[in-house]
Amino acid sequence: MDLSTIVGFVLGIGLIALGAVLEHIEFGSLVGPSAFLIVVGGSIGATVLSHTMEDLKGFAAASKLAFVKQKLDYRGMIDTLAELAEKARRGGLLSLQNDAESAPNPVVKRGLSMAVDGADPEKIQVVLDAMIAHETRELTHAANMYDTAGGYSPTLGILGTVMGLVTIMGNLSEPDTLGPAIAVAFLATLYGVFFANLVFLPLGAKIKLVINQKKQFNEMIVTGLIGLQSGENPRALRERLEIYAGHAAHEKPKGKGKGKEESAAAAEGGA
Repeated sequence: MDLSTIVGFVLGIGLIALGAVLEHIEFGSLVGPSAFLIVVGGSIGATVLSHTMEDLKGFAAASKLAFVKQKLDYRGMIDTLAELAEKARRGGLLSLQNDAESAPNPVVKRGLSMAVDGADPEKIQVVLDAMIAHETRELTHAANMYDTAGGYSPTLGILGTVMGLVTIMGNLSEPDTLGPAIAVAFLATLYGVFFANLVFLPLGAKIKLVINQKKQFNEMIVTGLIGLQSGENPRALRERLEIYAGHAAHEKPKGKGKGKEESAAAAEGGA
């Protein structure tokens, strides 16, 4: 579970609730099923209308990125790639056949398989770049659905308010009911702004951030695989990958006894 997503929701909703308490607002007065249906239901409908079925199919996978912490173990992956480069240098690329077949990371698996089959570095680069771009594009399209919903939500809130006011204007002969009716009508606007700025737009931004992190991690893997295929010195390759990975790759190395655990965790990260 990604803790920052939960903390963000708790802070945002909690502090707003605290502000409501300080203003002596009764929470029962903020409950409006009809306003909720207009705003959330309308936003969902408009969002589905604005996207393709392919986007809808990837929506669940993209949404998962906001709530499930991604295992992007830079240090473990760098160790894994350096070890593979050392193995290839000693026994040739064919010695990586078993590693290619057992690699859980799809980018590593595809790159090693192509290297073992004798593909040149340029072809490996093109294929893996296309593979990463495809995943990034698919997830980004699905993440854009949150941005779309965030754009429609406030407008649909206004629509709900206008609908309520139209009903009120038709019953001006009952002045005692105007105050509560107007309050209920404005709940739709409240819901529209709330869901746009505390749910839809933040989730869309979070998902896109994680997508970019995954893309950077996979690009580092491609760099390592190209170096491996080209016969680059494992030590030089490690240093280059650490620079490429930035601060995330400069975590304090763990004990030797944990090397296999690091490699396994690294192989699970990424695409």
